[in-house]
Amino acid sequence: MAKRAATHETGFLLQRAHRRLRIAHNEALRPFDLTITHIAVLGLLAERGDLSQRQLIEIMDADKSTMVYLIDQLEKLDLAERRPDPADRRAHSVHLTEAGRKRLIEVGGLVKRVEDDFLTPLSGRERAQLGDMLRRIADHVRPHKP
Repeated sequence: MAKRAATHETGFLLQRAHRRLRIAHNEALRPFDLTITHIAVLGLLAERGDLSQRQLIEIMDADKSTMVYLIDQLEKLDLAERRPDPADRRAHSVHLTEAGRKRLIEVGGLVKRVEDDFLTPLSGRERAQLGDMLRRIADHVRPHKP
């Protein structure tokens, strides 16, 4: 059986596509001093309401120091703020500010245009299938533990 080139492996292709989309998003968001990761945090807060840093870390598969840095940046931009968590006085929840909500709306169209441009090679049906398949994988896959 012939060995398949590494550049044809699913992991490599997913990583390459992700990197290209992330670069395109971040370039488009640069004038706003934001990255697509900032938008992901703001989007989660808009969708789910206040979340703890721990919840954000789990949802986004991020490390603690990265999440602290992201939230610090969002606070400096007045787009999110930490508030005491009424359920746990040792914890803080992250709250989407009104400015954060407005910024998310403001850049939402831009993010959508970048994604649409990225997905140009796919038909509408293929885009829907890709989204469905990626959701199924993301909901199923658990981090590998050595």
